[in-house]
Formats: sequence, C-alpha cells, structure tokens
Amino acid sequence: MKHQLKKLMISACLCMPTLAFAQAEFTELDGSLLYFKYFPSPESKFKGTIIFQNGSGTSLKEWTENKTFLKCVTEQGNALMYDRSGIGQSPPDLSISAEKPTTAQRVNSKLMRLLIRNHIQAPYILVSHSYGGLYAGHFARQHPDLVAGMLMIDTVPSNFQYSNQILEKFENNRIKFENISSEEAYRLYNSANQTESNSMTADSFYQQLGFNTTKQQLAKSPRMSNKFPIIIASSTEMNNHAPIKGDWYTSQMQWLNKNPQSKIFKAQGGHFLQLDRPKLMCHQLKKLVEIATNSSKPSH
Repeated sequence: MKHQLKKLMISACLCMPTLAFAQAEFTELDGSLLYFKYFPSPESKFKGTIIFQNGSGTSLKEWTENKTFLKCVTEQGNALMYDRSGIGQSPPDLSISAEKPTTAQRVNSKLMRLLIRNHIQAPYILVSHSYGGLYAGHFARQHPDLVAGMLMIDTVPSNFQYSNQILEKFENNRIKFENISSEEAYRLYNSANQTESNSMTADSFYQQLGFNTTKQQLAKSPRMSNKFPIIIASSTEMNNHAPIKGDWYTSQMQWLNKNPQSKIFKAQGGHFLQLDRPKLMCHQLKKLVEIATNSSKPSH
C-alpha cells in the first residue's frame, strides 16, 4: 500500500502542472476546507517541498510573521504552509467532536490528500513547531520514503505527559464541551472570544481530547527511519517553563534517529524560535536542504 502511495505521489508530481506563483488557496476535503499558501522556488536546487506543521492553536502566520525567516525559507525551495481545520483561515471540520477528536492520523490523512490534490512535489522536508511535531513525526514514520529531512522547532517530546496544571484545566472544561455539539463549541469557544475565564478553544479541547490516541498511533507506527536527518532546536526559555512532566530538553531526544547528521541543540530564545532566532532556524533548514539535494544526485 505504501509503495503504491509513493508511486501515486511521484506520478502526480511528474504528470500534473505545479502551481506557478505564490498564492493562497482553499482545498475542499470531504466537506471541510483547508487553507494553504504555496511558495514556488523554481531556481532552487532542491526540487522537493518544505512542508510546515504549525503548533497547537497557531495559524500559518507563525511562519510568515518574521519576514527574515520567510524570505530565507522561500529561497531554499518550494514551501507549503497550511492551517489545520478550525485554526487560522481554515473553517472548523464539524465531523470532529467529543466522540471523534483530533488525532495525528486524522490530521495527516487530510494533509496527504491536500498534497496529492494540489500536486505538491516530493520528497518533503518537514518543519514543525511545538505540538505540530507530533503530527510531523507521525507523518515521517508512516511515509519515510517521502521524507528527506525534519526540522523540529522546540517540539513536544514524542511520549510526554502534560503538567498537572494543564490536565486540571482540561478536566475543568470537559463537561462544558462534551455537552454541546462541535458546531456550538466552535461558535462559542474560539480564538476571537478568548478571555481569562474562557481560555480553552474548541480546537485546543478536541486536540487534547485526542492526545492519548495520537500517542497510541505514534507508538504503533514503524520506528523512525534512519535514512534522513532530524534536527531539533530546543529553546532555553521553554526548558525552564515547559508545561509537561519531566525535563524538556532530555525528553525531546526521543525524536532522534540514528542518522549521523541528526542532532539536538539548545537555542537561546523563546518557544517561537523561528521568530526569536530566524537566521539560526533558517541556517538549520539550509543544512537539511543541502543534505537532501546532495543525496538526490546520481552517483558515478
């Protein structure tokens, strides 16, 4: 099945026209819409695509807000940024509910269809931030032949537990969300009407409700391939204030594979290192692009 999927992806890339210029688009998937931006880089030596996975509750603006970072990224290769359902400009997917919460499998099923439908060329370098690392990690384990590298920016560990404070907040909100429809939840509890007493959005609730299932899906996935490098940038600020049990930096090492060019390092700055340290983060991305480009060259 995975071999057939890879052939389908490559066939789509070779036979279909690619997007000609940077443009915002919506793609319809089973009755819900996903908003994305595609930045072509025809002059780049890397002919695949850099795919960005946002953190929890954040839109693709976390990648475009810092112009230094965005300019550097779009010079490295074709880039795709998108908003998951219910975040940013992507409307809620009302099939998500207390009975069917957000999980890595659901997120990546949509992402894969988004890539195929819009003829987004493989191989992929996955750039993820925070909770988005769970989704990127799941994608990489399920589709290793499509991945050329990973940059994980202050990612959550692959197998972590939330702090007691976060768990208490979640439980306090459980009854409120479980007794209403997802349509009502998204209407009442969204980023536009957050207050101190109403700080959990519907998207955050359904994501956290599916958290344990996401971890199970990761645990059942194949081990991370050693064929591509993984670079993890760990922020010093988050290391001191992480909302999880255990040590942030040490636990992040769970993502590393045995590729000789994989590494983890501490970076001075806040949780959004792509905003605080844009040149440093793009330098790491450049390394992955160079490795991917060189590995795709025919040997003589």
